[in-house]
Amino acid sequence: MEKHVSYKVTFKETADEWLFQYRECDRVIHAFFNIKGKRVLKLLQAVQFPGTIDDMEKWSQYKKVVTIELVINDYSFETFWTKYNLKVKKEASQKVYDKLNLVEKIKCFNALKKYDEFLAKTGQAKAHLVTWLNQKRFNDEY
Repeated sequence: MEKHVSYKVTFKETADEWLFQYRECDRVIHAFFNIKGKRVLKLLQAVQFPGTIDDMEKWSQYKKVVTIELVINDYSFETFWTKYNLKVKKEASQKVYDKLNLVEKIKCFNALKKYDEFLAKTGQAKAHLVTWLNQKRFNDEY
């Protein structure tokens, strides 16, 4: 199976979020996902699209404008089940999770830390994972 390297780019000014996946073998872009935002057209028009890992690494010099994170490549249910850490209704949760597209799965991983912080601050009980997924609570602003 072909291995990929993934970078999440967040623009500080607009909070736009993009995910870039590159093939590890030749370091060329494999996939691009617009997680949140509309600036992608400006990027394409300005011929600044990072088509290789080397291009992406050059973006790291713009720390005042963007945040670049190397992200996990394992967006499997098992990994998320472990991170969510409420072991209730696993089969039902997996059915819902498997229906999500990659961008939604990434949002789940990204929202989890803020959700846990929100629960600690408010004292609310953690929702069962199947409920959290069905209600698309990964889109909530915590």
